[in-house]
Amino acid sequence: KDGESPSDGPVTFDSMGNIYGTTVFGGTSQNCNGAGCGVAYKLDASGHETVIYNFTGEADGKFPQTGLTMDSAGNLYGATANGGDLDCPVQSPNGCGVVFKITP
Repeated sequence: KDGESPSDGPVTFDSMGNIYGTTVFGGTSQNCNGAGCGVAYKLDASGHETVIYNFTGEADGKFPQTGLTMDSAGNLYGATANGGDLDCPVQSPNGCGVVFKITP
């Protein structure tokens, strides 16, 4: 439930030394063939992991395969390979992916 298969993209650090990243699989959603749709996570300086977002495979996307970027307000941005518009003609029925924002 805490994520599986870290994404290829780089991790992001905040000013307190926390690390933020994504995993392609894992999480609590059962919408992605039982493998989970991926998570965004935070790893603190002591090594404690917190899942900050579980992708559902629907409008929010599934299978995040990029790293995360953080702005000065602490918002995190990334992209998923699938999900979003499930009627997308290129990847139907898996969706064409989404660009997402996670707020603190």
